[in-house]
Amino acid sequence: MMDPVLADVVVRWGAASLLVLAGACMQGVSGVGFGVFAAPILAIIDPELVPGPMLFLGLVIAVLAVRRERSGLDTRGVGFAMLGRVPASVAAAAMMTALPVREVSIVFALLILAGVAMSLARFAPRVSPATMFGAGCISGFMGTITSVGTPPIALMYQNAPKATLRASLGGFLFLGSLVSIAALSVTGRFGVHDVVLGTWLIAPLWLGFWLSTPLARRLPAKAVRLTVLGLSALAALLLLLRQLAG
Repeated sequence: MMDPVLADVVVRWGAASLLVLAGACMQGVSGVGFGVFAAPILAIIDPELVPGPMLFLGLVIAVLAVRRERSGLDTRGVGFAMLGRVPASVAAAAMMTALPVREVSIVFALLILAGVAMSLARFAPRVSPATMFGAGCISGFMGTITSVGTPPIALMYQNAPKATLRASLGGFLFLGSLVSIAALSVTGRFGVHDVVLGTWLIAPLWLGFWLSTPLARRLPAKAVRLTVLGLSALAALLLLLRQLAG
């Protein structure tokens, strides 16, 4: 008979691997899904995996996305967004240090819900240096706390060609994750332990992204996107209710 502690570890890591695989696959199919789907559920299953290991995995999936569609990368827009991401990431890391764990979890759930709302928004702000800077600020705050920072940027690019959307989100995710990791490292909220945990999940992430290539031709991206956002909102609500009840 398996030791109960070992059984718990196996179950939690099995569930985490499946979530990362599904999230990476959804990301490759619809352009959203990895962070916004996996992060709130992982926060319930194993809070240790958020935000540090998820930010680390964000680097990996960003490289895969940019490599696949690098010709569509909007370097100018991503550059202005990064100017906003840096100071907001520092502010978010400082806030995480100052607040108790329960309050951070509540903020986490609320930001996930805000990200879902942004992803569902039909209006598209005009892309300009000022609006990209503002989106970068919002993304930096959200991404550092939750590891989900792409919804504000996706909102800006929602009317752009699909290749530009996916490549620019990938480029921003890579640079933004680096900034958030640096900010969390300075405040003691990211370390070698997070890298080790994230490394264990690279294999399911790669498999999920690889599967997305043939599935993208068979699955309706809009339906996948709406399913992802619905599950994300449900997980965030459950996390919020659990923290408020406690």
